[in-house]
Amino acid sequence: MNNTKTKIGALLLGIVFLQSCAFDLQTSAIKKEGVTAVNEQKGKDILNSIWKQHGYDKLNQSTVYSFEATDKWKGMLGKMGQIWPEMTIELEAKYLTGSFDGQIKYLDGREKGKVIGLQDWNYYENTDNKTTFLDKDHRKNRRKVFGIAAYQYFSEIVTRLKTAPIVSYAGEKTFKGQSYDLVFCTWETTKAHKEHDQYLAWVNKKNNKIDILQYTLRDNYLKMPGAQMMGGAIEFSNWKSIDGIMIPFTQSAYAMKPRKNPKKYLHKLELSSFSIDSFDKNELIVDQSKQVSGNYKK
Repeated sequence: MNNTKTKIGALLLGIVFLQSCAFDLQTSAIKKEGVTAVNEQKGKDILNSIWKQHGYDKLNQSTVYSFEATDKWKGMLGKMGQIWPEMTIELEAKYLTGSFDGQIKYLDGREKGKVIGLQDWNYYENTDNKTTFLDKDHRKNRRKVFGIAAYQYFSEIVTRLKTAPIVSYAGEKTFKGQSYDLVFCTWETTKAHKEHDQYLAWVNKKNNKIDILQYTLRDNYLKMPGAQMMGGAIEFSNWKSIDGIMIPFTQSAYAMKPRKNPKKYLHKLELSSFSIDSFDKNELIVDQSKQVSGNYKK
């Protein structure tokens, strides 16, 4: 017990110490050369190639998509960061393609059957067929708002990154015996800053898939000192072709950086199904007086 308290205390002290810093995903190549015309084009070419090969053009042509999955959070950090009411939960996600309008339905646990969602960044909950809009910034709601939007963002990640105003090839890296091309994406400036996130895509040279995506979390739901230092990495695996779209059915998230030991994950999302245009988009428009969000963050 005392050892656990010591670890938590050390973690909090470290966070407070680093609160004036910002987690930075710039590689040495980006820091040294900046974004050159050659590297910008090379980075964009890589993302365009992945976009076509993964069938994102087909996903973009869809109106809605959905998936069912089991999301498992574990460990002390998992307990601190878990988004849903259970550490391990089965859920159904439904999204309006290319927006931030979506729903999560809990398929098991103490809140089984409950639906939570976003419409034009307005947060709502539906229990027993009664929909109620709630304060999205309330401490009990903001992590769920984050989760609804983030899970959609990563489901459409190549399209999202393609639209970033700053894209650059960022060098090479070898990890677990595999060679990767790195593509850096961000907004406004390459330098780490508090307003915009940075992303670093690790593209497998053998199969042209994004095996790993590193990311920062400038605006996150924990609202604690040192939030600017938070970030993570998702390892995508178990790829399956659904209607010509390549979907990673296993997504393992790690704190700060990828790990060689796959058991070190913070949480793991394992899909059991994925489908496009399998439901009416009006299911996501619970209030006809509110518009849909479009592809913007808020």
